Amino acid sequence: MLATARLLLCPYTEADLDDLIHLWNDPLVQPLMTTDELTPRSSSSLHLKKRLRAQMESAVFGAIVRRRDTGEFMGQVVLHVHERKNRDGTYGICLEPRFWNRGYGTEVTAFVVDYAFRWIGLQRLSLSVFASNARAVAVYDKT
Repeated sequence: MLATARLLLCPYTEADLDDLIHLWNDPLVQPLMTTDELTPRSSSSLHLKKRLRAQMESAVFGAIVRRRDTGEFMGQVVLHVHERKNRDGTYGICLEPRFWNRGYGTEVTAFVVDYAFRWIGLQRLSLSVFASNARAVAVYDKT
């Protein structure tokens, strides 16, 4: 487990899947993260569970973001390296809306960017963001 001033970055476990599905299906989050349809919280969510599990397990660095003081689930962060020989990674973060506009995204992004270059040895870190996601663009511009 890694920590920042206010956050814990915890290893992903199967127990986190329901929180991740809830996060990815949140009507405020979903249009900022993907163009996929919402997935019901039923047995039909099996496809999304498989996709989220694969995303977390294939990450060079993948963590569940939690509040340091309470351990409450806040979201997820992933770092994938598709071009190992070029040391080129991609970054993604997703937080629940109740944690927006409090500096948590900036805090976790600054930590992951530092971690990617200092400890993983990346030379380049990229991301994709929808232009309509003004909060994310502001965070990425800062870091």
